[in-house]
Amino acid sequence: MARSSRFIALACFTSLIALGACSRQDGRQMAKPNDSQIAATNTTVAPSTSASELTDDVAAIDTEPALMTLTAPFTDGAVVSAPFVCGDAAQSPELTWTNVPAGTVSLALILTDEDAPDYVHWVAANISPSLTGLAAGTLPSDAIAAKNSKGAIGFTGPCPPEGTTHQYSLTLYALDQMLEFANGDDGTVMSEAISAAALDATTISFTA
Repeated sequence: MARSSRFIALACFTSLIALGACSRQDGRQMAKPNDSQIAATNTTVAPSTSASELTDDVAAIDTEPALMTLTAPFTDGAVVSAPFVCGDAAQSPELTWTNVPAGTVSLALILTDEDAPDYVHWVAANISPSLTGLAAGTLPSDAIAAKNSKGAIGFTGPCPPEGTTHQYSLTLYALDQMLEFANGDDGTVMSEAISAAALDATTISFTA
């Protein structure tokens, strides 16, 4: 009988310990979670952007067309000297270009004096987009050259007044059409037509 009493007491003590382990520190019993709490615990938050969407974004960046570029013997912002400036011996620089946009029908070139905006040094148009550049002092036979502000047809080298420097811009245009002009037509009028038909343009600036 004494052994049974001890067994009963031990069982009761073990039960008390188990109950204490499931109790809050303030002595209150912890409530069993209800179904909604269990469901909330098992809910998975979906990512805001899927892997396929990220892949599509990367692909879109990779397929963006490259920018059209124009390269000359001098760097953008350089101070330019002979043989590209002043005098009858001045000639247009060697030029190369890349990434002409799709849909380009012809190319054009304009050289202007930023400090004398009405002065046009060179306007050339109807250059084939199949070309990737021009040799110095040349223009394709099927291209056209306007009359510049000096009254000459073709290129006139930058030549600011003695003791001064001017800023110049040489711009390559990609056009969506061939222009209905002829050699020797007015350079200002042709420049306006070039700007109106431009799909894209890229510029090199320099000082002389």
